Amino acid sequence: MNRLSAIAIACAASATAVLGLVTHPAQAVSLGELIRDNGTVQDEYMTFSNFTFAYTCQDYSDPNATCDKLFTDGHVRPISPFQIGVGPGTSSHSPGLQINDFFRAEDGYRIDLDISYDVESTRPIQKSYLSFDAVVDSGRVEVTDTVSDRNGNEVGRLFADNIRDNNVPFLADSVVFDRSVTQFQVLKQISMNSEPGTGLSNMTTIDQEYAPVPEPLTILGSAAALGFGVAFKKEHSRKKNNQK
Repeated sequence: MNRLSAIAIACAASATAVLGLVTHPAQAVSLGELIRDNGTVQDEYMTFSNFTFAYTCQDYSDPNATCDKLFTDGHVRPISPFQIGVGPGTSSHSPGLQINDFFRAEDGYRIDLDISYDVESTRPIQKSYLSFDAVVDSGRVEVTDTVSDRNGNEVGRLFADNIRDNNVPFLADSVVFDRSVTQFQVLKQISMNSEPGTGLSNMTTIDQEYAPVPEPLTILGSAAALGFGVAFKKEHSRKKNNQK
């Protein structure tokens, strides 16, 4: 991200952390703690690790303004990973990750955030879901997820924003990966862009969910149920014709 008045931060993992910080279901810690302690987030059969964070800021009226000043004056947030909460996903369908803070950029300001992490799963993953909360048609809020395998090859990309298109806000997105993976990397790019006159950009929560490849028994069960339904429909139709 190339912006005027930009500052970036990359936090290295502590070399003294042996096991690292681990969050369990229904618990959350700060992104800063995860980076500092080489921590992981566990949700069912998925483990999220190797978190990183970077940011840039822009003041549309002052190209020399720094992120520290814009944050101190209350124009943008967050500029520290310790301000961002990270925990297991809240969906009852599939495991995932939830990221939260009072993300904001006031009118006339912009902040872009990059959050990356690695994912390992004991079950092959074939689909990802992304959603976030934001006011529709205010300052622009965009979230882009790029999913790559461990060799850096992209397998899927998601995009959501709060700008209406044909009266439909795109506050969520989903993608089926090019192939199922058990190890992959995610780069989450968050943009809060309040060009002068567009209003406040803000949100509090980003939800991520990952769907596994259906197990063979599940596929067979669905096929059996479909076959039963078709057979029942044919039998019902035959009886109905015989009654004529």
